[in-house]
Amino acid sequence: MRGLRVFLSCLTLGLVACSPTFNWRDVSLEAAPLQAQMPCKPERAERQVPLTAGGTTLRLMSCETGGLTFALAWASLAPQDPPGAVLDGWQQAGWTRLRQTPGAGDAPPVGWTAWQLPLAHAQHLRAWQGTGQDHQGHPVMARQLYFVHGAVVYQAAIYGPRINADVVAPFFEALRLPSSP
Repeated sequence: MRGLRVFLSCLTLGLVACSPTFNWRDVSLEAAPLQAQMPCKPERAERQVPLTAGGTTLRLMSCETGGLTFALAWASLAPQDPPGAVLDGWQQAGWTRLRQTPGAGDAPPVGWTAWQLPLAHAQHLRAWQGTGQDHQGHPVMARQLYFVHGAVVYQAAIYGPRINADVVAPFFEALRLPSSP
């Protein structure tokens, strides 16, 4: 009987050890046409934010695995909301949250650089990478993508102490938008 328990314990540990850190899965966003993949089971949240003049509901999907946080966020725009200005404000808030001082106008903080990601059917596409500090003051790297499709603004981001290319590509390259909003 003891042998059986040892065997089952080893089998359980073996199965846990074999489970992948990044278990990519399709996710659907509520009320938004973006197709995406996340490397872990995401938690969902929503809150009122001042992204637009009248405020809007920001929906968020995020998960943590392998020491990284993966996040997708989106909000609907009203017809009078200028998409570029909304994204400018969101970008500025994101940099401030990472304890970075945005540059003059719409320039990124010092040390932040643009990166290229083709995303068909996206408008006002902005992709940034750089470093900052998390809410506890620890150093963090970030990859952020902001864009518009129809009347919805989006942010896709990865945060962590070190971001490897082997997680950047599956996360960002899996983003798909329909040809019409």
